[in-house]
Amino acid sequence: MKKIIIILLSLLLIPSYSYAGKWHTNMKKQEKKDFANYVLRNQSKNKMVFNLRNVPNRPGLYKFFDNLEDRMGVAEKGIEFNLSYTDVGDKLDWSRWSRPGFAQRFQIMEPLKYTTKKGKTKWYRVGYFIPKNFNTSKHNISLFDFKMIYGKGEKAVGPSFNINNNSILWMWNDTNYKVAPNEGGEQYYFDSYGIHLDDRFSPLRGKWVNLLINAKWAKDGFLHLWIDGKLRSSYFGDVLGGASRVRFKFGPYRNYMTDATDQGLEVKNAVIRYSNVGKADKCDDLWSGCDEIISQLTNNSQVHGAISVNFCIPSGDGDKPATCENLGYPQNPRPF
Repeated sequence: MKKIIIILLSLLLIPSYSYAGKWHTNMKKQEKKDFANYVLRNQSKNKMVFNLRNVPNRPGLYKFFDNLEDRMGVAEKGIEFNLSYTDVGDKLDWSRWSRPGFAQRFQIMEPLKYTTKKGKTKWYRVGYFIPKNFNTSKHNISLFDFKMIYGKGEKAVGPSFNINNNSILWMWNDTNYKVAPNEGGEQYYFDSYGIHLDDRFSPLRGKWVNLLINAKWAKDGFLHLWIDGKLRSSYFGDVLGGASRVRFKFGPYRNYMTDATDQGLEVKNAVIRYSNVGKADKCDDLWSGCDEIISQLTNNSQVHGAISVNFCIPSGDGDKPATCENLGYPQNPRPF
């Protein structure tokens, strides 16, 4: 349990942008064409941009592929990222909290005009492939996340899918938050739920893994997660936190690397492949067999295939630890 709490503490402290200026770069014509052909689906096609804080796009940082088959015989086309510790990006990532080597990223995201307004319901899909020996000892990597926008700026982390200290976590916000300064201005630090997913229930590495998310971004909202067609988490409640819009991002984002390097650990290259990434109004626009998907839902929150479910309250003081409570899952099958 101590290990799980440590994992959750670090994730609560991922800062975001709070300023309203331009912080993306547009894709060039060929880049937009390649992403549309190999990776992006439905409403995400031709509508995504590069995060301004990305590390420099050096040769070999990412490449597209036509056919990658996993051990199950499933083949996909998509994009492969190879993020090296030597890739130094924006100083507000790399030297955050005055700790050089803290964070780095290469993310694809929605510009403000294509983000989702409050009250809307959307479906999202992300396919990923990471090696069985994928290593995140003493640090965290986010495969994709959502950011909560207040006016024109991001002030809070939303739901996120993370590999932290070699454990896989699905996290999202509760309603209460504290306001504290961060590297970009002001940050909202929300209380949050964290599900420590059990990959013995369904393999989460060494194969193509397909995630499907259904979210109603509202005070009376919901957030459902399926992995390879199996419902793993269903939550009903306020998933908006007073935000006016929600932004979707994917691509490798590593942080707390200094926790690893301070202990003499090597932060190895992160090789992550993505396929079938997109947003839509209907499940059928992203998934085949949506009747089976939707039939797994009830009117109640539920969890399946988790090691534990935790609730964490941040300190609201920069990089300081949060306080986490185990909610008793699986003995308590409805921990929310």
